[in-house]
Amino acid sequence: MSEWTELGDRCWVRRYPEWDVNVGLVVGSEGALVIDTRGTTEQAREVLTHLGEVTDVPVRWVVNTHAHFDHTFGNSVFTDAAIYAHENAAAALADRGPALQQHYRDNPGPDPAYPEIAPAVLADVAAAELVAVSNTFAVAKVIDLGDRRVELLHLGNAHTDGDLVAVVPDVDVLFAGDLVEESAPPSYGDDSYPLEWPDTIDRVIGMLSPDTKVVPGHGAVVDAEFARDQAGDLGTVANTISGLHHGGTSLEQALAHTEDWPWPVEHLATAIRRAYEVLGTPRRPTLPLLGGHD
Repeated sequence: MSEWTELGDRCWVRRYPEWDVNVGLVVGSEGALVIDTRGTTEQAREVLTHLGEVTDVPVRWVVNTHAHFDHTFGNSVFTDAAIYAHENAAAALADRGPALQQHYRDNPGPDPAYPEIAPAVLADVAAAELVAVSNTFAVAKVIDLGDRRVELLHLGNAHTDGDLVAVVPDVDVLFAGDLVEESAPPSYGDDSYPLEWPDTIDRVIGMLSPDTKVVPGHGAVVDAEFARDQAGDLGTVANTISGLHHGGTSLEQALAHTEDWPWPVEHLATAIRRAYEVLGTPRRPTLPLLGGHD
């Protein structure tokens, strides 16, 4: 059974086994703020029950780090809270959320992408009530909790085009969402930006002190050194793809390329495809001229 881990004064994280997702909690004098709400209505109700283990302050704010269902489909449970997300995440949730639910209604499971998740849980994903995000922003937003603040920042495209980080300055904690992952390699989905992700994570790293606690979207809490190491791996992926493309390597050949990657190439197939969509069809390498000058 997971438990709340205290990150600092009235700031916690709880790690849940389904999708190994993290939920954050920050409490101020005017109310509590929850960061991400899990993937089903039932799971979100469990979060609401677990909040009582550390606080009796009502939840007035919910923050979604991005649009993916395992972080957002529990939003409807927090009926008295204002829901915040980046404007692109709000649009993606409204657009892609119902499509995902229809997919699980048509394909009730198990899902090969999540073999450890019971079909009944996927049915709960399909049945979750989706609610629109009530508060959006483009670049930055500050939420005033009374005696402290939480800063929301969109630093660029990466895992999606709607990622945000939630910073709690008074305890030096940064909730990174899926910009950082600890328990698995970063996830490149069909809405990811593998060529832009390294620059975005570099901006995150520029905000970290040696003592910052970084809460990834999935897995254990990490530090700045871990984030820097992962940033280097994300950069290696982008540079390797760019190098293959610049050298005239076809998409099919790039997908079969097994060297230079920090993670198994099978995990990177979508990243390679997404990057090639941006870069276009590679030009054939220019052959050197034969012979010489008189």
